[in-house]
Amino acid sequence: MPYLLYDEEPYTVVTNEGKIVWVLDAYTISSNYPYSQYTTIQYDGSNQRINYIRNSVKVIIDAYDGTITYYITDETDPIAMAYSNMYEGLFQKDIPADIAEHFVYPKYLYNVQAELLKTYHNLKADIIYRADDIWDFAKANKSNIARSSGSILEPYYTIVNDEGENEIGLIQIYTPKDKQNLISYLVGTTEGETNKLVLYKFSEDSNIIGPMQLEQQIEQDDAISAEIESLNTTGTRVTKEMIAVPINNTLLYVVPVYQEMLNDPSNNIPKVKKVIVSSGNKVAIGNNLNEALQNLLSREAVNIEVENTDDIEGLIDSIIRANDNLSESVENNDWEMIGSDIRRLQELINSLKTLEETNNQNQTNNENTINSENVVNDTNVVTNNTQNNMTE
Repeated sequence: MPYLLYDEEPYTVVTNEGKIVWVLDAYTISSNYPYSQYTTIQYDGSNQRINYIRNSVKVIIDAYDGTITYYITDETDPIAMAYSNMYEGLFQKDIPADIAEHFVYPKYLYNVQAELLKTYHNLKADIIYRADDIWDFAKANKSNIARSSGSILEPYYTIVNDEGENEIGLIQIYTPKDKQNLISYLVGTTEGETNKLVLYKFSEDSNIIGPMQLEQQIEQDDAISAEIESLNTTGTRVTKEMIAVPINNTLLYVVPVYQEMLNDPSNNIPKVKKVIVSSGNKVAIGNNLNEALQNLLSREAVNIEVENTDDIEGLIDSIIRANDNLSESVENNDWEMIGSDIRRLQELINSLKTLEETNNQNQTNNENTINSENVVNDTNVVTNNTQNNMTE
């Protein structure tokens, strides 16, 4: 069936009879849907420009004898129904319930939708025209060293609570463009044969801590950073993952920390050595998830102080706070903290300098644009006057 686009990640399901079947998601696509935004997808080593995609077909493949059955899961899709009419008897309509209950949201479709929602989450025409409300995918670092530029957090499957029921869902978290605080997260789940996509948005002034901000808090806390650094011995590599799990109206960050033995080929599988958890304004660490959660609910938890380093005023406030911390460390003759406070103060000053240079450059570009528009307007006036004089 070459007219369909097939997912690159099929998965297996065990039926009630004990049979193993493959589930392959298939998509109908088009580039001719009226009044729809175009996007570019990658498939089979090439790029395709589309403005319509639907997960209207599921292909079930018997893992034992290879029997292939096509099922239509969305009869409102005119493309899928046209194929069904063209090839009578090829498409079935009733998927066995013991297979359908194990369906998960297809990540290929989810990635396309999540990318478009960075711009089109707010459908007010003036907002879209001025690009006043653009989001970005949240970023994080996989190494044990927090850096200012992390890598994009890819969507991942986790257990989510949907209307009181726990089920597998896809999660993608967003930050405002060029900022680090969390603004929204997207949850993709399934109800039988139906895909369900829900966007949860925090208020603009909620200042929910983002993954990069959490990493900075972890690095600045001496107790937590010391436990992670103790794993970074000779011949090892320390990595971590960042997972955000929706719970009721908030998010629980879970950060498993792995240690990999580089000099022992028989034992080089990364193993979880520590787990960091964070929710609200608290963060804690433990040797496993249960211990970390217990510490999060105890006095072992560390308070999070979220700094706004996205604008000049926020940076100035952070510099003042860092300077106060440095003064306190000097009074206590705490040389280790003095060194840490000096480094933090220098980082903030460098960030302020970079932000000022960026703002100055943007201001210069805007002035040049305005001057260019004035020149064009003056030219138009001269041209119009000349034409009028010639007419007279």
